Amino acid sequence: MRKPTHPSPRRPRAAHERLLRGSPLDSVLDTADPEAWIDLDRRVRAGSASTPPAGASPGPGTDHGGDPGQPFDPQWDERARDVTWTDFPPSEPETALTLCHRRWQVREAALPFAAGRPALLPLLVLRCADGRAPVRDRARRTLAAALDGPAAAGRAAALVPLAVQLALRPHGGPALALVLTAAPALSPSLPALLLASPRPRARLLGIGLCLERGLLATARLTELILTAEDRAVRRLCTDVLLTRVRTGDPERLLDPLLTASSAATRSSAVAALHRAGRGAEASGHLADPSARVRSAARLVLRLEGADPWAFYRERCADSAAPGLPPGAVFGLAESGSPDAAGPLRALTRHPEGRVRAAALAGLRMLDAVSPDELMAAMADPHPPVVRTARKALTPYVLLVPEEWLAALVAPARPPHVRRAGLRLLGAHSLGLRKRVLAGMEEDEDAEVAHEAQRARYEPLPDTH
Repeated sequence: MRKPTHPSPRRPRAAHERLLRGSPLDSVLDTADPEAWIDLDRRVRAGSASTPPAGASPGPGTDHGGDPGQPFDPQWDERARDVTWTDFPPSEPETALTLCHRRWQVREAALPFAAGRPALLPLLVLRCADGRAPVRDRARRTLAAALDGPAAAGRAAALVPLAVQLALRPHGGPALALVLTAAPALSPSLPALLLASPRPRARLLGIGLCLERGLLATARLTELILTAEDRAVRRLCTDVLLTRVRTGDPERLLDPLLTASSAATRSSAVAALHRAGRGAEASGHLADPSARVRSAARLVLRLEGADPWAFYRERCADSAAPGLPPGAVFGLAESGSPDAAGPLRALTRHPEGRVRAAALAGLRMLDAVSPDELMAAMADPHPPVVRTARKALTPYVLLVPEEWLAALVAPARPPHVRRAGLRLLGAHSLGLRKRVLAGMEEDEDAEVAHEAQRARYEPLPDTH
C-alpha cells in the first residue's frame, strides 16, 4: 500500500506579501521598529522590479494561485500619468506598497493618499529621503502638513528612531529636522531605542541627539562610558561627562572613569584630575599598564609641580622587589634618561617574568641592549621575554652565529624557544633553513614539522 503523501508546509509570508493580500500594517510588521519599515521598503522595491505574468491582477486581496512570492506591480498609465488603482481611493495596504514601488512616478502618485493616515507616517519619512527630487520634495511637504499642530507631537516623537536611521542617507537630514521640530519633547526611553540600531553611525548620531536634548542623566552617561560597545559613543559620552566635572569633583564623577577597562577613558579621566583639583591623585596612575595613561599622569604631575621620574626611580630601585608592576618599569624607560639603563638592566634578572620582559623592552626603547644580552634572553623560561628578545634580534639575524640559531630549534629546547627560533630562521636565508630543519619533518612539535616540510620543498632561488 502506498504511503500517503503530505503537502510540504508553506514558508511564512513576508510582511510585504501579506500586505499584498490586504492585511493591515500593524498586523504584518512591528510598526515601532525602524528596521521593519526599512526592510519593507527594500523588499517591495525589489519585488516590484519583476513584471507579473499575463492575466495577473496585482493588488491587495488578490490570490496568486498559492504563490506567496508573487511580486506587486501596480499598473502605470503613461497617458493619464497616474496609477491604475485596484480601489479608489486606494486602501491603506495598497498605498503602503505603492509608496515603496520601484518607479518614482508611482511613489509620487501615492503620496497624496498618505495624508490623514497616521499609520503611513513612517513611509512618508522614508520618502523624504527618496533618491528622486520630486518624490522627496512632495513627501516633505506632506509630512510637514501631517505633523502640524500640537496633537501630532506624540506621533512625531515616535518617528525619531526611523528619522535618525535615514539621516545617514544623502537626503535624509531634512526628514529628521522636520520630525524634531514637531516633537519638542522626546521620550526618556529614546536612548535605548537608538542604541538598538544595527548601524554604528546611527547609534552615534542618536546618542548625540539625546545629549543635545538632555535625555542622558549623569548615571546613565557613566554607564554608557563603561559599557557601550562603540568606541565613538564612549568617547562622546566621556567628553560630555568631563564637562560636568566641577572643581573638587564633589560628585566623584571621575572615580568610575579612573578604573574603566578602556585606556582611552582612563587617560581622559586622569588628564581631568588637574582641572578638578585632584591632581595629586595622578601619581597612582604612573604605573598604569597603558602608555597613554602613564603619559597623562606624568603631564598632570608636572602641572602640579611634582617630579614623576623620582617615583619611577624609587619604585624600580630594588631589582628583586615583589609585585613590581611592569607599568613602572616601562615608565622608567619612557623617561628617556641614560641613567635609566642601569636599573633596567638589573631588572632583567628580576624573579618575575613579566618584569624581566618589561625591563628588556625598556632597554630596547633606550637602544641600550647588546646582542649578547638578547641572545642570553632567548633562553628565558618566560615566553614574553623570549618574544621581546626575538623581535630585537630579527634585524641582526645575519650577524649571529648559525650554530646558535640551529641550537634554538633543537628538540630539547622548550616549545616557546623553538618557535622563536623558527621566526629567526624565517628571517635568515632559505639555505640555512634547509640545513637546520633537515630531518625534522616528523617532529613532535607540529609547527616545527610544518616549517621543516615547507623548507624542504621550497626551491632555492636561481643564482644565474
